[in-house]
Amino acid sequence: PLPLKMVLADLESARAAARSAVLAFEEPSNSSKLIQYRQECKDDVMRFFQTCIPFATSVMGSAVEKYGFEPSQTGCMQFQKNLSRFESDPEIATLSQALKQKFVPV
Repeated sequence: PLPLKMVLADLESARAAARSAVLAFEEPSNSSKLIQYRQECKDDVMRFFQTCIPFATSVMGSAVEKYGFEPSQTGCMQFQKNLSRFESDPEIATLSQALKQKFVPV
């Protein structure tokens, strides 16, 4: 395994990592499963946190691991924190917001 660095070094690496994470959610199997989980959870926030959050963490974790972050909830949080340093860039801001939406109930 790659050593964990848990830091996005520059704007280009941040863009690449954010694109990769968004694309992971757009894969048909991941997208359909997240939609299904969200529908099953409806207004049940506890169920959302028990099903959607672990699934979203798994999807995002597999993408951000390639950029030196743990494939865990902590790694995903560190990734988002690092990504926020680059949110003055319009593309990063859009991608970051799209990723955050995967972790909040609708």
